[in-house]
Amino acid sequence: AALAAKRLDEGQDAIDTCIMNKAFEKISKSDMAKYEQVDFVPFDPAIKRTEATIVHPKEGKFKVTKGAAPQILELCEDRARVEQKVMNNVNNLADRGYRALGVAVSNEKGVFKFAGVLSLFDPPRVDTKATIERAQKMGVQVKMITGDHTAIAIETARRLGMGTTIHSVNAMREAPETEEAYPSEGQNNKEDMILAADGFAEVLPEDKYKIVEVLQMCGQIVGMTGDGVNDAPALKKAEIGIAVQGATDAARAAADIVLTEPGLSVIIDAMIMSRKIFQRVRNYCIYRIAGTIQLIFFFFVAIFFRPENSFSDTSEKNFRLPVLAVVLVTLVNDACVLTISRDNVVPAKDPQAWHLKEVFIISAVLGFVAMLESVLLLLIGFSAGDKASGSGLNHVFFKNGSASYGNVQSFMFLNLCLSDFITVFAARTRDWFFTRRPAAALLGAGCVATLAMTFISTCASFGGMKRITAYTAFMVWVYVLIWFLIQDTLKIGAYWAIDHFKIVDREAYLNLVERKPKLRMDAPAARKFSQNLRKSIGGRGDLDFASSFSRRGSSARYASIDAKGSNPMSI
Repeated sequence: AALAAKRLDEGQDAIDTCIMNKAFEKISKSDMAKYEQVDFVPFDPAIKRTEATIVHPKEGKFKVTKGAAPQILELCEDRARVEQKVMNNVNNLADRGYRALGVAVSNEKGVFKFAGVLSLFDPPRVDTKATIERAQKMGVQVKMITGDHTAIAIETARRLGMGTTIHSVNAMREAPETEEAYPSEGQNNKEDMILAADGFAEVLPEDKYKIVEVLQMCGQIVGMTGDGVNDAPALKKAEIGIAVQGATDAARAAADIVLTEPGLSVIIDAMIMSRKIFQRVRNYCIYRIAGTIQLIFFFFVAIFFRPENSFSDTSEKNFRLPVLAVVLVTLVNDACVLTISRDNVVPAKDPQAWHLKEVFIISAVLGFVAMLESVLLLLIGFSAGDKASGSGLNHVFFKNGSASYGNVQSFMFLNLCLSDFITVFAARTRDWFFTRRPAAALLGAGCVATLAMTFISTCASFGGMKRITAYTAFMVWVYVLIWFLIQDTLKIGAYWAIDHFKIVDREAYLNLVERKPKLRMDAPAARKFSQNLRKSIGGRGDLDFASSFSRRGSSARYASIDAKGSNPMSI
């Protein structure tokens, strides 16, 4: 087997490295060097083997090949004599999760004879099972796509706590496109098979690409991990291609994310981070839409108010704020609310979608409540004019019950600043605003913005605006906070109505694919499953699944067994 491995360290894959390291425990490098490797054919997924041409001073020129046992047996002249024994060993190893390679050596005439079976154990990393469990709890379906034997894939899936519905890629290729197929097992066509499966074994590079493509066509967002050149097309096709640590340059170039450390647990960290980012962006969008609704509709309504009819100190025909005041309202609040990018959020337990209906409904509720609040306060301000008859509430906000037009402008300027910014604390949660503490940066920015605007309205006069008293500013604060509680209550009511009346169907999004129940097998059941699988396609229980399938051309697509004496499981 070592003679059929790549000699150059930089060109070795993991299997060749393992074989060479073990060989050097038995033979010295100088003795190995006597077997000169004059030609080497690297592993080809289509033929599933490597081949080396060797020249030795005494033994002459010969070839050595290693690869999948069925493919190696097809080259050997003694196939009929050794096949049953070889495949028994291969199947026994596969049932225990070991990969088995066949090795053959040719004579000077190029006729191969089977030399033996090489067993390899490639266990998952210690953190892989925990990573898969965390991904599944976060609503992510994890599928195994491997070139290994089906029985090996089933055993590996069982050890990792995944479902054991592992298909041979041959079953996928021959699955019909019609919806009438497999009615008794509930799998209708190729798309359903891929969606419901926990994985596929004995795949080629083009099969990986096809699986990703079918999942995307069925509405799934697909992430793909890989490390080799053969994985590059699928990595490029997937929405999120992830090249693991030690990946080839081709895989790195095709991927969106490149891992620099061993293991996959960092993918979960990336998922959590991305969901937090999504929450913050969503919260900002709700706030920004609500703030825009408030300002646009408030000023639209405010132009119908005629100051000249309520105030003797102005001839303005429509209510307005100075341009500088409007700029301050938008600039200060927008600059400070950028700190929402560092806000405290809780990542969702399931994959999220925008649900734009929900975003617009919540934004509209928050925005129109804030607009109504400002319009009512504007009515109170106009009732304080010397030409107005008064409403009684003008005495609550102004000590002597009267105010100039400039005072009302500052009065409304402070209201818009406070109500516009404080809306962010309602927009950032689905529950009551106090159920999740805001980040220190957001809270600090809010204090700076609101206190600065309070200071300007009580101490500065500009653009026709006249400063208001500290008492009036305090009453505006109280008024805004009362309306904020009303705003937050109506927000919770809007979320309840959305869920109760299914205005946004979250279940439909999370169940783009009906998650079919899958059985989980213990080790003895997995071995029995592998044996029944081989028998179900017309072969013998002691023959390899892939070779039997290809030689006999069975029309069976998948087999069903009762792993625990209950419902059948399909593969």
